Amino acid sequence: MSAYVRYDDVDIGWTFPAEPAEFVVTDAVVDKFCTATDDRSGLYDVPRDGGVRRAPPMIAAVYLIDVLKARGGPPGGVHAKQRLAFHHALHVGDLLRTQACVTDKYVKKERRYVVAETETRNQRGEVVATGVITSIWGPDQ
Repeated sequence: MSAYVRYDDVDIGWTFPAEPAEFVVTDAVVDKFCTATDDRSGLYDVPRDGGVRRAPPMIAAVYLIDVLKARGGPPGGVHAKQRLAFHHALHVGDLLRTQACVTDKYVKKERRYVVAETETRNQRGEVVATGVITSIWGPDQ
């Protein structure tokens, strides 16, 4: 028996993971992100007045990988396309919770596609990011 989810078992409306994947925005995460993206704008520096530090909105998207892993697709799949929208500012200390829901699946040119919408909320329940991810499903094991 395969540990992977088979394409035929993917249903529209399936929400994954069952409990939202959680991620805390920390100073270290912001520092690493800014270093990795060569962001020297100063926009995300620690405020001198002791206020709350802002975080780059793309941080919410980077941690979608945990959600995609929870999907359990077989090896050989392809991340075909992705669209993201950011709705609310992020700050150090925010707890981000992300889930995805399958909204479509179809076969095109003998490739099996799965489309999922993602939603990330902060600890106050505010939607900080939404997205649509289209994947080509890997071969069933």
